[in-house]
Amino acid sequence: MNWCSKLVEENSSHSDDPTLTIHTTTDTDLQQSSPTHSHTAKVIVIGEATVGKTSLITRFVKGIFNPSYILTIGVNFYVQDFNMTDKVLRLVIWDTAGQERFSSLRQLYYDGAKGAILVYDKTNEESFEKLGYWLNEIKTNMGDVPIVLVGNKADLEEIITFEQGKQFALAHRLTFLEASAKTGHHTTKIFDLLASQVSNQMAHPY
Repeated sequence: MNWCSKLVEENSSHSDDPTLTIHTTTDTDLQQSSPTHSHTAKVIVIGEATVGKTSLITRFVKGIFNPSYILTIGVNFYVQDFNMTDKVLRLVIWDTAGQERFSSLRQLYYDGAKGAILVYDKTNEESFEKLGYWLNEIKTNMGDVPIVLVGNKADLEEIITFEQGKQFALAHRLTFLEASAKTGHHTTKIFDLLASQVSNQMAHPY
């Protein structure tokens, strides 16, 4: 059973929960919407609540920014194709809820994922301090996969400096960028980097 099928099953099993909404797409839907892609990989965007995970994704995928924060309930996902040198790579980007009350669903997020974007808020010290927790979650559940560390909200007055983010990334051998979902700064580069790293790992698995 693949991860798309499992998602549909999980959605059915939680159908009596009025607080839970999981948007599902079947493998057939993914294949029919763009028949030219040659590889598909699931990736996740993860971190504390309110760090701007959804905003980064929607800025990249749709080119829009919504200043009103809307809580992600469970998981949403988006599909984007990347033209690589020898193929088209389709990323299925999972936007995960950071709230602890959704922790029971988290294994579903990780299952089959080939890469991760780990996000913190440059104006929120607690979100930076929790990076170790989220990094451990990724490594425990996903193994050695490409990870891009993102310091979001670079357009605002910072609490966490660039150097702090860089040092964390160096210590854990992560790719690091600061970004702003509001202005669009580096949002495309984040996903391009992850797509390139995922593609390379798929071509040359350890």
